[in-house]
Amino acid sequence: MNKEEEMKMKFTGRWSSVPILLLELISFMAGILISQAKTPSYQVNGILGGSVLLSVDPSPGTMVKKIEWSFSAGTAEKIQVAEFNGQKLERPDPSDRFKQRLEIYNTSLSIQALELNDSGSYEARITRLPATQEDWTFFLTVYEPVPEPKIWSVSPSSTSEGCNVTLQCEVSGRENMTVSWRRGNPPQDLSYSERYQLAPDGRTLNLSLQPSPPDSTFTCTASNPVSQRSVSVDLQSVCQIEVDRDRWMWLVCIGLLVIIAACAGTWLWKRKRKRPIGRGRTLLSYRNTHGPSNWQI
Repeated sequence: MNKEEEMKMKFTGRWSSVPILLLELISFMAGILISQAKTPSYQVNGILGGSVLLSVDPSPGTMVKKIEWSFSAGTAEKIQVAEFNGQKLERPDPSDRFKQRLEIYNTSLSIQALELNDSGSYEARITRLPATQEDWTFFLTVYEPVPEPKIWSVSPSSTSEGCNVTLQCEVSGRENMTVSWRRGNPPQDLSYSERYQLAPDGRTLNLSLQPSPPDSTFTCTASNPVSQRSVSVDLQSVCQIEVDRDRWMWLVCIGLLVIIAACAGTWLWKRKRKRPIGRGRTLLSYRNTHGPSNWQI
């Protein structure tokens, strides 16, 4: 084999490897595109003691071979909690924290008797025929039911110009809740024409009401994404109590003054009656031994 033939063979070998390199490059790019495809993710909210349904909807026209469900909370390790093979639900570890609280409805996973530490990430890996996979992710947050709020009135004062009062809405609970105020019956949002000042946390409401307002009912509503509770107060009664209290205080003060004046008058009158009767006559009958008397009786 001469040198020219050897160079031809090398040239031909290089070009023959080009299709293979192109195929590898295409496969590599496809892998990158697939890895960059966004996995469907959904936010799900549940209430303590209730249930949620994590619904997956595989691509139409495909046959599902199996669905693997896994769970992770925060930075904890992901654990497989269930596998559905198209006929029945299998639990890799029936004694895990979910125990008998998991059920399958078609291709969706139901979690019963929710607990607060059920909050976390749930992933469904769908294996379809012939051999493709699809991932779904659900972020579950379990909330406590909202407790009934309480309204406290602080330093109410009533004058001829109206009633000034501060309302505080108190809500117990371990989680942050949204607090809002409304007025009237049925409750409506506060209008900007009303004289009020709302604290940044939404729980304290400073009010300046006109005398005998038509809508004196104020409602505090505490809510989270799964529940809400409300409580109302009629400021007509709160302000009226303050007016009555002021009136009674004035009456009590006036009564005390009358009693003090009567006691003082009685004491002076009794003291006057106890004075000796002959005291004045003794002075007037005094005999002047140094000369004639000029006194006249």
